[in-house]
Amino acid sequence: MTEKRKPHYDLTAIQAQFARPEGYRITITAQDFAFGVLGLDREGVIALVGSVQRSHFVKSMTSFGDHRIWQDVYHVPFEDAVLYVKFTKDKDGFFLLISLKDR
Repeated sequence: MTEKRKPHYDLTAIQAQFARPEGYRITITAQDFAFGVLGLDREGVIALVGSVQRSHFVKSMTSFGDHRIWQDVYHVPFEDAVLYVKFTKDKDGFFLLISLKDR
């Protein structure tokens, strides 16, 4: 696994995609955490993605399964916690929220 300290993906492009009705892309695990633990709905997840700031960026890393696939990690303040939020691109070229959990 390779890491770098610069985002691989453009955060504003991620946020713009999630703001479009057809742009909501999230794994079941991340959605279960968002809906079940955080009490968010779809609009809440979209707002959460919109609240991510460049200053929240932690690292960019390649996936364990394929060194060509990059994942950007952010630590995002949310209420009284800090969330671990990770984005990548899916096989269709859409940004995908792949991880959402307590840090």
